[in-house]
Amino acid sequence: MIMPLKMNRLTLLATLVIGGILSGCSGGDDRADSPKLRQCKNLFGSGNVESVVDAIGSSDVEASGTPQADVLADLLTKEAKRWQKSDLLHTPYTACRMSAFEGDRIIGTVDVSVKWSVLSVRMMGNPQIGRTWRQVNESLFVAPEPGPARMQLLAVCAVPGAIASQPSDLPLQFEVAAKDLGTELRWEVLSAFARSVVDEMGCTKPPVIPSAMPASA
Repeated sequence: MIMPLKMNRLTLLATLVIGGILSGCSGGDDRADSPKLRQCKNLFGSGNVESVVDAIGSSDVEASGTPQADVLADLLTKEAKRWQKSDLLHTPYTACRMSAFEGDRIIGTVDVSVKWSVLSVRMMGNPQIGRTWRQVNESLFVAPEPGPARMQLLAVCAVPGAIASQPSDLPLQFEVAAKDLGTELRWEVLSAFARSVVDEMGCTKPPVIPSAMPASA
């Protein structure tokens, strides 16, 4: 009876050890296949998400934010309809924040966000602002590097039900912040994200957002 008891204890110990190892190893897989990350793929494309993961150097990626274009569009539309010229504070919405892990340590992040801008279309004619923002077409402006590892997009979107000056005084501002991404990949993520949101916005005249990176960027 002594031998089976020892064997049972050894079997139990081995099971606990193996279970602990497998549990520790499965964290990355759970994060890599999380619902939030899948929604990020829907927001700016599976290929772009895979390229981002490759660029930041880890397949162990966790996603957070509000990665649903229709939800973001609804929040932005409601805000635009309430907006008055005296309103200078606008809510920024993090659509997708991707954090890359090495063990328990974060080794890289990518932030994709949108808000109504404090900049107006008229301000784009200011020489000082013009050093940062370049016009792509009549409804689109791009700031290639307004800060370290950032790219921004300003898009004119007339929201039905908002005040008449809203399109020119309150454009949408999209941003990608990521030090590990090259300029072209930043543009691909930024433009795909912007198109996803704008497609749900119901703009009276939707902005034209090219998929190819414009020369001005």
